[in-house]
Amino acid sequence: MKHLKHAFFGELNTEGLDDYDVLWEENIPYKNGNIIVFFWFCGEDDLSIERLDSFEKFLKDFDAVDEKARKALKAYLEEEPEYLDFHAEELENIPENVDDFVAEMQIKSIGLWYSTDEEDGVDVMVDYMIRPEESDEILAVKYDLNGEIRAIDWES
Repeated sequence: MKHLKHAFFGELNTEGLDDYDVLWEENIPYKNGNIIVFFWFCGEDDLSIERLDSFEKFLKDFDAVDEKARKALKAYLEEEPEYLDFHAEELENIPENVDDFVAEMQIKSIGLWYSTDEEDGVDVMVDYMIRPEESDEILAVKYDLNGEIRAIDWES
């Protein structure tokens, strides 16, 4: 479908898209601020209500998603402390304790990736950062549509 109206995402029009582009963008309120959400869509695909409903559920259940992600980030940093060590060297007054470090991390953005390419199984990426005003380094937590974490990657 090239045109679709969805209760959460509103009127969507994919006409003229042939590669990945942002189809929908919104600031959603979360805790003490807003998170920018980008809905990336490949024009070669067709919109479906079911996938849009899955994205909506992901966003509406974001408290649980964030809690799960922070547990996974803690485990990741305990096993691979390079991200924490890098920031401890580069920035002042960074928490050395993994729990405190993860608690201080902020969510920069959420990317909803609408693709029928099942190769990597990543449908949603949530970008976590420590002091984004001082560092552009990201830990991207990647999910499938069922809310299962597929990977955590250090990106910038």
